[in-house]
Amino acid sequence: MEENRKHRPCPSNWGVRFLCDCGKENKSIIIHQVIARQISTHAASLLSDHPVCQQKIIALQLMIPSLNKGAPHIANEGKFLTRIEFLHFEENGQQELEKNLHRHFDTGLFA
Repeated sequence: MEENRKHRPCPSNWGVRFLCDCGKENKSIIIHQVIARQISTHAASLLSDHPVCQQKIIALQLMIPSLNKGAPHIANEGKFLTRIEFLHFEENGQQELEKNLHRHFDTGLFA
């Protein structure tokens, strides 16, 4: 089966915030700031110093860098690299992500 071209990951250093409500040690909800090392319209690979809970739904906010400034986000090197799949986008989020991937990487994958 041929891989869907829109699902191919693009290398990135885009900032990401995610909410993790892990029940470990009765900790409260924390917003973690991490880096997306690869991203597609289907999934992302996050580098974090906090392990993303497996088999749980997390809230994710992607901070797409400006085309004018273009600087990658700076973050501490994390020790956990986790691939997550996108199950739901708010409003037109998936179309916005697709448009921004096209603008930043202009590879023809999203044409």
